[in-house]
Amino acid sequence: MTDTDEARRKRSEQARKAALARSPESRREAARKLMANRDPRAHREATRKGMAARSPEARKEASHKAAETRRRNREAAKGEAPG
Repeated sequence: MTDTDEARRKRSEQARKAALARSPESRREAARKLMANRDPRAHREATRKGMAARSPEARKEASHKAAETRRRNREAAKGEAPG
C-alpha cells in the first residue's frame, strides 16, 4: 500500500468514526445549513462542468448502469426473481 493510499484510508476511517459519533440531530442540522448556503446557480454550473469533463464512454457506461438499476428496481417492485 502506498503512502497516499494509507493516508486516504486513515482519513476515511477518521471520517467514518466522526460520522458515527454525531447524533442524527446534528447530522440533520448540518445538512440543513448546507442546503441553506448552497447557491443553486453555482451548483448547476458545477454539475455542468462535471458532466462536460466526462468522456463519451463514461457517460454511456453511467447511463447503462442507471438503466440496469431501474430495471432491477422495477423487477423488485413487481416481486420477480432477479436475473
